[in-house]
Amino acid sequence: MRHLVLLLLFAASFPAGSVGSPPGPGQPSYCPDCHQKIFVQYRASRMAIAARTPAFLQEAAQGEEACLVCHAPSGGEGIGCIDCHGRQGHPYPGLKVPAVCSRCHDAPGEVTVRSYRVSPAARRGQRCLDCHLGDRRGSHAFRGPASPGFLQGVASLGISMRWDGEGYTALIRVRHRAGHALPGGTTGRSVWLLVRELGSDGKLLKETRFRFGWLHARGAGWEDRTLPPGPGRVIEVPLSGNRTKALQADLLYRFRPGGLEQPDPDQVLLDRAEFVVPGR
Repeated sequence: MRHLVLLLLFAASFPAGSVGSPPGPGQPSYCPDCHQKIFVQYRASRMAIAARTPAFLQEAAQGEEACLVCHAPSGGEGIGCIDCHGRQGHPYPGLKVPAVCSRCHDAPGEVTVRSYRVSPAARRGQRCLDCHLGDRRGSHAFRGPASPGFLQGVASLGISMRWDGEGYTALIRVRHRAGHALPGGTTGRSVWLLVRELGSDGKLLKETRFRFGWLHARGAGWEDRTLPPGPGRVIEVPLSGNRTKALQADLLYRFRPGGLEQPDPDQVLLDRAEFVVPGR
């Protein structure tokens, strides 16, 4: 709790992205003297405030102080210059990607880099920065799921039906083109598949929910339920009865920890698919 209070005080003192604000822990005072543009770009990124975003603060309030090892290695409001570039002083050596990323993105509750290494993206020769910086090489304007439009088109849904002799089973195929497991990040982030069965009048008969992401319970450890990169995954949903006329499936990306009953103003609808059950 003491760490959390210090982070809140620091965050209130220096708003993210403010030009001329003190570098703070993890950011040597001389960096913005020569790299002012880069400094301003980075200060506007989520990495720079990784320990003060609403989603992180909500998750940290549940008692996971170990998260600060990656979210605020130097005790500031996020990840500072030396946290990635090292503490040996200027001139800093070039960073080896994705090795430097794996320090945190393969921490407990993370499989981002490990899943990237066996992904189709890695086999095609794509690197982390190809997506998270795009064509802005040399900049520090890192983009991620919270960046506007970043998740557009990242995942898709398809629905087909199988007759099992006595009833139908819906086959929901979930595909994504992220270069690593989806969602990336820690236990707070999740992807939800909602499958709704509708009657002939369009009213909801039944809703089935599936959560993808990391699960962590005290004493039980970590469990990886993310969506791996590659050909996709098929979810089977037996229809509840012969009254089901149509199906509607939504795929949601959520940043806040907890279930769907917890509000998440940043929630993103990744895709929606609909299907009319034959012969009904």
